[in-house]
Amino acid sequence: MASRPRSIKNRKLPPNLYPNGKYWRYRNPITGLMTSINRPLEDAIKLARAANAKLAPVMAGDGELLMILTGDRLPTLRNLIERFEAEWLKDRGYAARTLVEIQFKLERYRQDLGDQLIGQLDVLTVAEYLDGFSNNAYTKHRGLLIQIFAFAVAKGLAERNVAELTLIKKEAEKKRQRHTLAGLMTIVDAETTPIWLKRAIRLALASLQRRDDIVSWLKSSVDLENNTIKVSPGKTQGYDNPIHLQIKMGKALREVVSECLRSPVASPYLIHYRPKARKREQIAAKDHWTSVTPNYLSNEFSKARDAAHAYDHIPATERPTFHEIRALGAWLYEQQNFPQEYIQALMGHADAKMTKHYQDGHTEKGIEYLEVGADLAF
Repeated sequence: MASRPRSIKNRKLPPNLYPNGKYWRYRNPITGLMTSINRPLEDAIKLARAANAKLAPVMAGDGELLMILTGDRLPTLRNLIERFEAEWLKDRGYAARTLVEIQFKLERYRQDLGDQLIGQLDVLTVAEYLDGFSNNAYTKHRGLLIQIFAFAVAKGLAERNVAELTLIKKEAEKKRQRHTLAGLMTIVDAETTPIWLKRAIRLALASLQRRDDIVSWLKSSVDLENNTIKVSPGKTQGYDNPIHLQIKMGKALREVVSECLRSPVASPYLIHYRPKARKREQIAAKDHWTSVTPNYLSNEFSKARDAAHAYDHIPATERPTFHEIRALGAWLYEQQNFPQEYIQALMGHADAKMTKHYQDGHTEKGIEYLEVGADLAF
């Protein structure tokens, strides 16, 4: 990174040395940190030249060799991210899915910017990097980079939070339209929709559970004798009072759960499928070879939706996704005159009325399930 442009008055000063009142400041070209030098000009020039000479091998690209010789770790973004993960991220109490998303972004930063020195990441560099993302992605990446650089400043690794100085953008409003029951049933009834996906749609509609909980729902959570099924919504497990539900199954929910249990494919999950090809890397990335990942569910639903021509009258970017099934289900429960408290409990929304039912951490009482019902009629 080039030193700051010199004014006519300061052109005789060595690189990285700047006036600071009647004394001087030295700007570390690697970290960007400014250090006061309360010495006469002659001493300040000597110190600046000595510092420049020491840092020259790093700036010339011999940083790795210098690190081997001296044992010092270079202040690169890659090393900053390692410390950010170890010292800050692990104690935030994020839900598992949120952590996965954050880790995905951090890995991208490692690949794109990891080898750059912290001092080389100025406002212009970060702004140009963020401009490579769409509006909503820009906002999310900017938020995480602000946290990373705030950590760097707090640890004395950077002088200022350069990400915070970039342009603030407003997230674009979501344009996804809602499902209709007729549109969703068109997808369920279509011959082009896989059997396992039909079950997933019906399961989501009747239970009002989120996508991630649908694909991770275990067969062992079902008790057909007592007509119940248990679920601990993953999004709530990072809360101080995580939610655990024991759902009394209505006719529609019991039918789809029973179909999942009768499937000839041996799987621990209610929603599962038999992959056409079992590639080693794909199997290694999943808990079980029959399991369905959240992204695969979303992608296959979008394919089935379009193949069934359920929403051809809606622009492709606005067609409802698997996520919107939950909203349709909640609306249908309301139309069938179920009270709001019933619907809210089934959706796993925490509020003051429900808090008393929740387990407060890992206590000797064990998990306490809140009993709710799911009696939607299709």
